[in-house]
Amino acid sequence: MDSNTGNYLKSLVRDTGPARRKGIFVHGSRQSAEVIAYFGDSLDKLYQLEQWLPAFERLNQSRPVAVVMRNAESFATAKGITDLPLVLAETQPDLIDLYAQNDYRLAIYVNNSMRNFQSMADTSIIHVHVDHGESDKTSSISNQLKAYDKVFVAGQAAKDRCLRAVWGIDPNKLISIGRPPLDGDFKPVLPTDPRPTVLYAPTWQGENEANNFTSVDVLGPEIIRQLLADGVRVVYRPHPRLTDMGESAVQKADAEIRSTLSAAAKGSEQFIATDQSIFDLFEDADVLISDISSVSLDFLYLHTDKGLIVTDRHDDPTGTRSQSAIGTELGVLSSSTVQGLAEIVEQALNGSHALSSRQRLKSHYFDGHQVGGSTQAFINAVERAISERENSTLRPDGSAATD
Repeated sequence: MDSNTGNYLKSLVRDTGPARRKGIFVHGSRQSAEVIAYFGDSLDKLYQLEQWLPAFERLNQSRPVAVVMRNAESFATAKGITDLPLVLAETQPDLIDLYAQNDYRLAIYVNNSMRNFQSMADTSIIHVHVDHGESDKTSSISNQLKAYDKVFVAGQAAKDRCLRAVWGIDPNKLISIGRPPLDGDFKPVLPTDPRPTVLYAPTWQGENEANNFTSVDVLGPEIIRQLLADGVRVVYRPHPRLTDMGESAVQKADAEIRSTLSAAAKGSEQFIATDQSIFDLFEDADVLISDISSVSLDFLYLHTDKGLIVTDRHDDPTGTRSQSAIGTELGVLSSSTVQGLAEIVEQALNGSHALSSRQRLKSHYFDGHQVGGSTQAFINAVERAISERENSTLRPDGSAATD
């Protein structure tokens, strides 16, 4: 139990003692709110909260919002990325005190952190899960979803995924809202270039093999070599957590990719993009190569007119198609097809069949929600949830009845 995971589990146990309090700390004008955005994790996962902050800030215009956090380092960093009030309650007794002092009506969770369930013990609050991305990864599905009062999802694909995999989940709690984090104002960040720009943005390797969809170790270096030989401008955007797992084949392949691009950049502009927003990089890209992940679907939502290629690290077309609709419709890149990457890129750029496939997929994954409208759908769903709770009463036996 000396690993990071072990230390984290031990910290949860330590936090349960009735006398263990560190106090409640507030950054901003207040700790009171009607809606809380709850984030229980450490700094390495703060990106999961960060992409939702613009939607929470919009909601704050009609319903006061505060961000409740459980990690001091995340709390300190969040001060620089939002003007929303921040509240730090590190231990469970602190959290219980905070909830007793306030009349929070609804809590929103951007992931399935273990610490979510310390918050969800409070029965006076409506608990809503939104997650930090829409993807066909198995990590997008969890039996934990049953515990939330509402689960806001991107569209029909997510509903189907949940209903297929999570036995006994109530379909009425699955609410389609599109992708509010994609309603931002994104701008190109790279210099203009007459060549087509291909963005390679792989996912990370996940916590276990069932969630490992990264193409970096099995395809990454060859993808880069093929793209450079094709004469396109190459932009490499590694996932922020790509190197989390210690020394591995993924890390070695990542280093090889960086070395190849650095050498190529001496004669022709290529980019290793680690600091720019992925959504801004989408603006510069003509084609995205990514894995089965939220990155692929976010690009599909924002730029249906642009080329999209997904990878199959297992070289298993049947398995990829059964797991992912996007893998069924679009050109899939694997060890069997990577040598023909130039042709696959051309089809993604200019093929009419590829365009019609992307249009069908966008409808399937996002239920007709359009860029710029998802945040309002999110706010409407929050309002309906609060209204439902306010308009319900309890029968003598404790069951719900609606007036």
